Amino acid sequence: MEKPHIKEHFMGFLEAEESTGHHLSSMILKRLEELGIPFEDCRGQSYDNGANMRGKNKGVQARLLEKNPRALFVPCGAHTLNLVVCDAAKGSVDAMSYFGVLQKLYTLFSASTQRWSILKKYVSITLKIWAETRWESKIKSVEPMRYQGAAVREALIEVRDHTKDSAIKAEAQSLSEEVGSYRFSICTVVWYDMLSAIQHVSKLMQSPGMDVDIVVGLLKKTERGLQSYRASGFVTAQMAAKDLCEVMNVEAVLKQKRLRSTKRHFSFESHDEPISDALRKLEVEFFNVVFQPCQPSRRGFPHWKMWETNLDF
Repeated sequence: MEKPHIKEHFMGFLEAEESTGHHLSSMILKRLEELGIPFEDCRGQSYDNGANMRGKNKGVQARLLEKNPRALFVPCGAHTLNLVVCDAAKGSVDAMSYFGVLQKLYTLFSASTQRWSILKKYVSITLKIWAETRWESKIKSVEPMRYQGAAVREALIEVRDHTKDSAIKAEAQSLSEEVGSYRFSICTVVWYDMLSAIQHVSKLMQSPGMDVDIVVGLLKKTERGLQSYRASGFVTAQMAAKDLCEVMNVEAVLKQKRLRSTKRHFSFESHDEPISDALRKLEVEFFNVVFQPCQPSRRGFPHWKMWETNLDF
């Protein structure tokens, strides 16, 4: 029996005036009709996880399934993996603030050729900008801080000392203090460890010759690794962060961020007592939130269980 050959054909781009499921599905059906390809022969459809594409009621996949029940929908596994990390991060202020600092670092240096030259003088791994929709790409922006954070801080100090722009001077001073903080170092280690594991499996999932059963095995292995890291990773991250602080010659002390308290009114409902210990607070509100395997995300799946639901055929 002759072995079947899988062929892939690019049929062109379509300019969409609207992004609704109704409009997009109509465009797809119209284009197939123009090409003389009968949609009733379709046996599968796959898109990213946008609501207009994957929506079970009005999404493109749902509307096309009404036309052909055999056109089974399979979400993009690599995109799902990115959404897992995205959902986990958005539950923590410290997690999102960390990438805000990285964005400020890139903007400060890249906005001036002179400042970029100063950065290149100190580091061999340049700062990278990251894509909001591809969280595994963020490892490239974290990597310089993980291995050359002290050098980046030295570059910031030189920018501060040599610039005549008061706004740039203040920004460089603020960023140098942030990069040299124990809090930032802990976040750097945690994010790098997690994104390294995510990037590895994400790249493998996008390999042309990858089989579904192998992908499921890789995801389960990654899940076990992340669960293991959740059990002891925060302690390990503290030790690595202390080493980073030692290289930068700064004190490895986590300071509590103080915000103005608001007056509480009487209520029969009890409020959680604020966590006074800064290190414990970071563990609860940052580490435990990012590595929370059983908490349902806003998309309705547990963070590290999402891929099992989407890839279980």
